[in-house]
This record gives sequence, structure tokens and C-alpha cells, in this order.
Amino acid sequence: MSEPLWAEIVPARSHLPAFVLEAGDVLRVEDLAGQQAADVVLAPLDDPRDWLSCIYTQLLNRTTRITAGHVLYSKRARPLAAVVADTAGVHWFGGGCCSAETNAFRYGAAPGGSCRENLVLSLAGRIAGAMDLELDACASLFMNIAVAGDGGMEIVAPTSGPGDHVDLRAERDLLVAVSACPQERNPCNGFEPSAVGLSTWRY
Repeated sequence: MSEPLWAEIVPARSHLPAFVLEAGDVLRVEDLAGQQAADVVLAPLDDPRDWLSCIYTQLLNRTTRITAGHVLYSKRARPLAAVVADTAGVHWFGGGCCSAETNAFRYGAAPGGSCRENLVLSLAGRIAGAMDLELDACASLFMNIAVAGDGGMEIVAPTSGPGDHVDLRAERDLLVAVSACPQERNPCNGFEPSAVGLSTWRY
């Protein structure tokens, strides 16, 4: 790839307004400092409520370990994006993202500062009634959840280092929202949330 068409930094703990990724273009999501989760929602531009389904993505790829060579699918099983590069190799597509409700349940925390909030705010300028979306799943890039043999799950520090990235090629015109995860009560960001780099490319 040559020079990006567009590049921006998602500030630590924050988000950018949702943006359009045209069919055939590639979105690079980059862990700038290392050990930083980036929560991503993709949705067809012509039907933004048919957003990314983690369940169908794993089911139709027949794996829980989504990486280069796999396709991300919508709630209606439509292909949204192909993973064309992945230098990290460890991500979470099991659904869920930090929210006011999960933070209160797990940590007794007051509302404020969550990926769900970031993603909904990101989409608010593009989707009418976004604040009421039943948004409880996203692609959690660089997120590392260890699953034990008995099925037990534990959030552990990401294995991604500075500059690790995932490249997603749009299979149709997409609306994209990204949250630089603000969670600091568990090791999903190495206890020190940092910024996420975004860039778009055309081969």
C-alpha cells in the first residue's frame, strides 16, 4: 500500500464520529502503544441496523479465532468485511463490550466511560435513535480473553505490541464506529488505556 486515503487517531478512552468505508477500501485499526483493545462496529450503509454479528461471524467461519482469511458477517449473515491482514492474531469475537451495566455489576462503578457509550455516541450522528440501540456486541480487536479447558473465562492483558494492526477490506459500503476502550479496572488495556490509530487504503 502507498499513502493512506485518510488517517486519524482515536484518543484514549474515546471515539470519533462514525465514518463511511467504501466497498473495496481497507480500514487499518492499529494498536499504537500496545496492549490496547479497540471495539469496532460495522454496518451496511444502506441498512445500518444490520450491524456486525459476532455469533454469525464465528459460526460461518467455523472458528472462534477470527484472523486473516476470515470474513465478518452481519446479523442477517451478509458479508461485511474480509480480514486481509492481522499482525496481532489475538482478538475477541465472543460479543459483549464494557458498558454502564457491566461496569456496575462487576466493579460497582458509577455510569460513564464505556465502549458501549463510545460506540453509541459515535453512531448517533448517522443512525436515528442511536441512543436506544440494543448494542451489546462488537469486534473487540486486540482484546485477550483466556478460556480454560473447563470453559472458565478470564480477561488478561493483550498480546499486541506497538504498531500491531488489523486490516479490514469492505465487502460493501459500510458505516464504521470505533472505541478506544476506556476500561482500566481490568487488564484488557494493560490497566493504562491508550489511543488507537485508524487509516483507510485503496489497493
